[in-house]
Amino acid sequence: MKQPKTRFWASVLLLMAICLPMCFFAGCDSGGDKVSEFYDTVVESQSHLDIIADRIYSYWYDAIYNDKYLGDINIAISSALSASSDNVDFVTSNEEKIQALYKEVRDSELKSEIKDVMSAYSDYYELVMNVSGSFNTYSANKETCKKALATALKNLSMEL
Repeated sequence: MKQPKTRFWASVLLLMAICLPMCFFAGCDSGGDKVSEFYDTVVESQSHLDIIADRIYSYWYDAIYNDKYLGDINIAISSALSASSDNVDFVTSNEEKIQALYKEVRDSELKSEIKDVMSAYSDYYELVMNVSGSFNTYSANKETCKKALATALKNLSMEL
């Protein structure tokens, strides 16, 4: 008669030994969700930055080589930003979210990849949202920044 009770309690103990650690670790957040959110948010902003950057390039090119916008690059850049106002608004509002997420994930186990993404994103954001320099410098830097961000995001995605 004692044998069934012993089996019962042994089963209960075994079940607890298996389930309790699972319950405990299920509640723990390794930061992976935040890293994924950081990654997704930067990818979203990147696509909008690409649209803005390409439009600035196109308008600037037209001002120089096709004598549009009265040949004035300032008018061309302002017109490009105005034509991209929805994208500019999206990127600007996402900037705060990216900064906040970065602060949360910068010390995670993927800190090197995250730092590379943030550095490349910041360079690209600065180039697109605060246009300066010559057309040749802008066009060269635009491609360099696009590639750097794409590479950094690819490296991070491989670790997720």
